[in-house]
Amino acid sequence: MLNEWKRCKKGDEFCPVSFKKYGPFFWIPFMLSGIAAIVINYIFHSPLLLALYAYPVVLLSLIRVKNSLFALLGVVLLGTLILTRAPDHTLLSVIAAYAVLMAIVRRVVWISIRNYNGKNEQEDLLLNTVFSLAKTIDARDPYTAYHSSNVADYAKSIAREMGLSEKEIDSIYLAGLIHDIGKISMPDSILQKEGRLTEEEYTIMKKHPDEGYRIIKDIKRLQELGITDMVLYHHERPDGKGYPKGLKGDAIPLGALILGVADAYDAMTTNRSYRQKLAVETAANELTRNIGTQFDPIAANTLIQILIREGKLQKEDKSVVTSPLSLAN
Repeated sequence: MLNEWKRCKKGDEFCPVSFKKYGPFFWIPFMLSGIAAIVINYIFHSPLLLALYAYPVVLLSLIRVKNSLFALLGVVLLGTLILTRAPDHTLLSVIAAYAVLMAIVRRVVWISIRNYNGKNEQEDLLLNTVFSLAKTIDARDPYTAYHSSNVADYAKSIAREMGLSEKEIDSIYLAGLIHDIGKISMPDSILQKEGRLTEEEYTIMKKHPDEGYRIIKDIKRLQELGITDMVLYHHERPDGKGYPKGLKGDAIPLGALILGVADAYDAMTTNRSYRQKLAVETAANELTRNIGTQFDPIAANTLIQILIREGKLQKEDKSVVTSPLSLAN
């Protein structure tokens, strides 16, 4: 795992010294039966997460509430505190790694957007940051490699075909790149599971839009572009049976509806751990069959029109709805 917990009795001088070969660490004693905690981040085999070197996580305290043990974690240099249930040190290591990653994500995006000298530089920084986040998300699940960029591309094509403004198209594209950013907080046991999720696991997975919104909600520029809402609502459905809020119809931002169509189409046409990818014709039929319930009619029919024009789908007697709408809806 990315983090290894080493424990020793308070006052054992050899502890910090013996672990220096592993890289940066932070050692802090705390009052619990004379035990001190050391958290070491050593990322020799993961260049993608090399930034974790600079941000060790420390176990500040253990708190017992009735029969449950909670750990108070601190992300050094980022000023982030995390209180989490702590049944064992192995789980704490996993949580510590995610805590650092989420803290870095928020800090990097915030700094990138804050430190700009002009509109072009700002947009370049934002785009580069979003690309990096998208790669981080996709890298955690071997079955969804390139999913974020695929969804962004499909969504951009749909938005352009619908006649939206360039600003709206760019916003939808960026939202597509980070629509699953909340999956950073999902455990590997669920995200990388071979086979279908259980009902309990699916309930946990459905929290990723809320988690994604929580990570980026304080970034003003993403708010202004409507990206925070698109990330939060990309699993909402026109019939009100989506999640996390159960919004219905016009209450759902158009960008989120477009992402919903793009997300579903890419999921159907790529291999997953529990099934092979579906043919384009089968996926298109699923879109058509669920128009008005799961999928927005304009967005779904627009994607079908694009697939026909690109020669990926045979033209059939389908009515294609195309009319420009505003993201303000």
